[in-house]
Amino acid sequence: MGLLGDSKVKTLLAGFILSLVLLVGIAALGLLAALSALGNPEYANTPLLIIFLDSAALYIVAFLLDALFAGLLFVGLVVAAVRNASMPRNDQLAGLVRRAERLHPHASSLGLSERVEPTTQDRMDELKEQYVAGEIGEAEFERRMKRLVDDDVGDEEVRRERRRTEREYEY
Repeated sequence: MGLLGDSKVKTLLAGFILSLVLLVGIAALGLLAALSALGNPEYANTPLLIIFLDSAALYIVAFLLDALFAGLLFVGLVVAAVRNASMPRNDQLAGLVRRAERLHPHASSLGLSERVEPTTQDRMDELKEQYVAGEIGEAEFERRMKRLVDDDVGDEEVRRERRRTEREYEY
């Protein structure tokens, strides 16, 4: 499912676009009000800046409030998009994230290493691609596939074993 498949992202995007259109409309009306005040005789000896601020004050406030609302919608849109974005999964990235989590204890609370760790299905798909591309032979393919499918070796056991060996080779 794509990013626009999520109704929350769609709603935030629609609200953000509408608020931007409203910003342009408010700015145009404020500018029109300020320019029309120039011909008003009661502002005859008043400085130009005061004329603009006096005639467009309501539009300036409305513009700032809508800009704040658009900013909040944009932040919500970015957060929703990042949460829905698919994370790449591979062993090198998982190793890098695990090292970062060891160096910065607070980073481990995010659980990123588990999100980027390839699943058994990911590993099987990669193995199939290697076999089809001719990078490995049939015997090697079957041996690795058996090891992946083996009921005794689950994803959690693979992670624990990998962490243990990384710690051994780290020192």
